[in-house]
Amino acid sequence: MRLYVALAFFEGCPFDFLNSPAALRGALESAVAAGPFTLLDIVVVPFSPQGITACAVVGESHVALHSWPESGRLFVDVASCSTLESVRRAVAAIGSALPEGRLATLDERIVDPGGARAP
Repeated sequence: MRLYVALAFFEGCPFDFLNSPAALRGALESAVAAGPFTLLDIVVVPFSPQGITACAVVGESHVALHSWPESGRLFVDVASCSTLESVRRAVAAIGSALPEGRLATLDERIVDPGGARAP
């Protein structure tokens, strides 16, 4: 089994977007549709005084976001057992959902490319 993973940081994002549960839910929904992934559930947890962690549990694995509104940063974690292209589409959809900001860091991985082996 292969797992395709992308970890990304977006910088220069607006405080109000990063501190909005509705905006981050919308970004997750866009990422799930772009995958396309099978949505099972979305959980959005706002923190005090600011910041949000949001996660879409999908049949293929997950899409997770964590925001730091005070520094304009959004962390993205996408994992899927489908394809690397699906993960890339999800990250791109999140970037498109941002009213401004730029992709600062992107790390893509294929975990277990040789398949599972018995111990």
